Amino acid sequence: MKILITNDDSHRSPLLELAVEHYSRLGEVSLVVPQHEQSWTGKSMTRFSPVHVQKGELFGRSASFVSGTPADCVNVAVHNLLGSRPDLVVSGINAGFNMGLGFVLSSGTVGACLEANLAGIPAIALSQAFDSATRNSFTASYMIDAATMESFRSQTERVLSRLNERLFSPEHRQATLGSPVTWNVNIPFHLTDQAVLRAAPLGKTRYGKVFHEEPTLEGGSVRVFAHSDIEKVPDNDPACDSSLIGNGCATVSAVSVWNLAGGHQLAQSTASILAAFTG
Repeated sequence: MKILITNDDSHRSPLLELAVEHYSRLGEVSLVVPQHEQSWTGKSMTRFSPVHVQKGELFGRSASFVSGTPADCVNVAVHNLLGSRPDLVVSGINAGFNMGLGFVLSSGTVGACLEANLAGIPAIALSQAFDSATRNSFTASYMIDAATMESFRSQTERVLSRLNERLFSPEHRQATLGSPVTWNVNIPFHLTDQAVLRAAPLGKTRYGKVFHEEPTLEGGSVRVFAHSDIEKVPDNDPACDSSLIGNGCATVSAVSVWNLAGGHQLAQSTASILAAFTG
């Protein structure tokens, strides 16, 4: 199996290595990642400037560093860089959750997967929830302390082993690789649920205020606004992804761009795979 791995936090994220470690055991991995962090870019693509690609090394293997967005990374990799199309695209592991409709639509991690889906390639979006201390450390220097990283590594293996058992079992493998949908996986900060991974619909979690106004010396009609702590509007449905994450379980949701076209529904094979994550 040929696997393309990308992310939206750039090559500096230590969580990227966890995805590479795991998926290198499943197939032949290619790494094409943003040169700089591209969080909250959704599925946007570069239009009015050239995209630069630089070859280098990452985690002891060849990698390509792209000046654009995660969706740019996937498009340029699939259509320009790779010798053959990947069978699967993996995006992440994202620093922070991507659960609920508002955050999924804004996520560069998920955006990379949707770009893969438009090319007819299935994808997996991986996101790891943080506590405030880990968030502050990562934001300041892309650092995660050793004990937390070891916990994340252990949780990642448990969750992805469970995911692989279903997606790539003899019963489901053909359907998984033949269905261009995104499997959106969120891992809690502390994984406590014995089921490890449960199917969940995307919640209606959304956000309110995103920007705060900053003082400016420019005066006149110019006002300056900066990205701030986001006002989250949660979905309290106990069956949705955010509620299950809050209860210590990882979640998986199937996201299909094809549902937007002509009222398509999830394929029966995809629904069948989701039904397997019942505990």
